[in-house]
Amino acid sequence: MPQGSSLKIFLIDEDLFSLAMYEQQFRNLNCTNVQLFDTVAACVNRFDEQPKIIFLDYRINPQKGLKLLTAFKKIIPHAYIIFIAGPGGIIELLFSLQQGAFEYIIKDKSYPDKIKQLLKRIEQIEKIVSKKPGANRIGFYYN
Repeated sequence: MPQGSSLKIFLIDEDLFSLAMYEQQFRNLNCTNVQLFDTVAACVNRFDEQPKIIFLDYRINPQKGLKLLTAFKKIIPHAYIIFIAGPGGIIELLFSLQQGAFEYIIKDKSYPDKIKQLLKRIEQIEKIVSKKPGANRIGFYYN
């Protein structure tokens, strides 16, 4: 994705080192509209900016990860919410898909490529949806 993404992206992770790594990854992808947050509250306070994509570290609050997903979907129903977790969180992440997360990413050596592919897929969906009257943000049609 050499041209980068113009979609508004929010990323929440309490680990400042991880935030720095993500920031560099998004710069490498030429994404220009990225906001990084180290707390959920700081991110929620900026929801009026209507982010299109929200990356959320599943471990930021493991007991409430799915509750955050539900709350975020109520506030910004058309946002693509993507959970990020270490290799040990696969079961929780699969459950998050059942609860409405758009996707999940496991933090491993290939996560930069996964982010790139995911952003490209979301932009393709957005292009298709913008051309279809009556379609919502995730590509399904209202009855």
